[in-house]
Amino acid sequence: MNADGSETNVQFGEIYEWIDQIKLSRPKKNIARDFSDGVLMAEVLKYYYPKYVDVHNYVAGNSIAKKVDNWCTLNRKVFSKIDMKLRKELINQLAGSQSGVIEKVLADLRARIQKDCDADEQSLYSNHEDDKDETVRSVLNPDVVTNKNVPRHVYTRLKHELQEKDDKISTLQQKISHMESIMKLKDQRIDDLTLQIAAQSQDLDISPRSQGVSKLCGTKL
Repeated sequence: MNADGSETNVQFGEIYEWIDQIKLSRPKKNIARDFSDGVLMAEVLKYYYPKYVDVHNYVAGNSIAKKVDNWCTLNRKVFSKIDMKLRKELINQLAGSQSGVIEKVLADLRARIQKDCDADEQSLYSNHEDDKDETVRSVLNPDVVTNKNVPRHVYTRLKHELQEKDDKISTLQQKISHMESIMKLKDQRIDDLTLQIAAQSQDLDISPRSQGVSKLCGTKL
């Protein structure tokens, strides 16, 4: 094996390790085929660029046409916004599961994420230049937690997840409040019916007695 081939294998190995650290909806078996429909790529992009990606827009498919459509949507809605637009020829190669292509795209994406993190560090944490490389490594390795400053993309993702949880809690609280209102109405209805039944029972008890008294009063002694 020549030196270039060995170096490529090392680079691909780093890409595989990086992708393995991201929780995806499907296990990685054959990365070229696994990523061919663009769905897993959408999930990776969602992890780092949450505001650009709605994973519901990308549906798994076996046909080349569906795969190309997913990649074109990603290209238009996400890759173009992170200055990494894919060529049509490259999209066709990805959809066709061409060996070695997805690894190169993932390597370019990884480099883009590193570059964006570096830019964030420069703009937001200019006084912490020594922490920059460590922070980038933490972003690309989700299992590593450090005390370093958090890059904007991680902050944005966590803020997005927190907002989703807050929305779910708010929805549940509204449902609980609605159910409590219904229960109060039912309790009030039960109380009203109970009073009506009691009143009717009392009327039934009084009526025979009144008739009996009337008969007694009408009887001659």
